[in-house]
Amino acid sequence: MNALRHYVHPSLVSGHRPVDVTLVGAGGTGSQILSGLARMNQALKALGSPGLHARVFDGDSVSSSNVGRQLFSPADIGKNKAVVLVTRLNMFFGTNWEAYPYNVSKSLRLPPGGIVISAVDAVDARYLIGDIGRNTGAVYWMDTGNTTNTGQVVLGTFGRVEQPMRNCSSYLPHVLDLYQGIMEEESQKPYQGPSCSLQESLARQDLFINQWVATCALEIIWRIFRYGQLKVHGAFVNLNTMALRPLPINPAVWESMGWKPAKRRKESHRKAA
Repeated sequence: MNALRHYVHPSLVSGHRPVDVTLVGAGGTGSQILSGLARMNQALKALGSPGLHARVFDGDSVSSSNVGRQLFSPADIGKNKAVVLVTRLNMFFGTNWEAYPYNVSKSLRLPPGGIVISAVDAVDARYLIGDIGRNTGAVYWMDTGNTTNTGQVVLGTFGRVEQPMRNCSSYLPHVLDLYQGIMEEESQKPYQGPSCSLQESLARQDLFINQWVATCALEIIWRIFRYGQLKVHGAFVNLNTMALRPLPINPAVWESMGWKPAKRRKESHRKAA
């Protein structure tokens, strides 16, 4: 089956008001994404768009091991990551973005018609975001993740987005759809604790893997606003082989990852009966 298209929800491309972007996690990947979003905001405004309004959640403080691999300086050590990054960008670009120096909780309410981006290590945080998204008005969920030198980006929807024609996908499976065994896998990993030095940190995550993952995420988000439609809703990065593979909007690919659209699941049950 050929790749399908997905036409973006009108709330993201209507141009009536800035699009709300909620970023959860301001560390290795999150700090890179936030910097890119600030530049994207400037580019969108130059094209006549109202741009973006970002809210950033992170309860962690900057440590010495973050300096060099993440977008922090020695002067930032001990300060909250979200506050440091948002304050810096607001001063640099004249934006009015918001920083929240704590982790997300069940009480979080996502703005309607927006995007939530997760750049977190813990699987339970992803499940929490999934629950919040299903119960609030956000439309899209961009999740990012990585190991030492591999990573993935998955853009999904919390519900169905009405499409203007056939051969389109109204639903994009998110990270919890495509990685259904993620909780079991995470529970088997030993807790390593925080890195005490940059050297130790680099042993766990290579220097530029976060930047590669962030760039893939930003390119997909940029295509949302620039073209209003997608044929690809994710990517896989492998720095061991310098390979970058797209995740097309293709039910056959989704099935190979262990997920079937609801309609096809029903058809499979009928055939089995």
